[in-house]
Amino acid sequence: MRKRYIQHPVTLELVPAEEYESPRVQGPMVIPDIQPYRSMATGEMIMGRRQHREHLKQHRLIEIGNEKQVAPKRGPDPTIKRDVIEAVRRHMG
Repeated sequence: MRKRYIQHPVTLELVPAEEYESPRVQGPMVIPDIQPYRSMATGEMIMGRRQHREHLKQHRLIEIGNEKQVAPKRGPDPTIKRDVIEAVRRHMG
């Protein structure tokens, strides 16, 4: 029987998976500000998250990749309906 191991990130020791306990996080996670970039819409430099959000709102822009994707609604396949009608006509007469 194969056994699964996980490498401890601090000690680098291989520990059986059923015995592994991940190290506890001791403090809050801090996410750094975004790097400055030039706006594709206006050419101005955007220097941080707040300015980025305001810029998007002011110019009615959205970030591609952050929008929710909605599957297109599909109706019945029209070719199936035609096939059924043709089959009925052949059968009836």
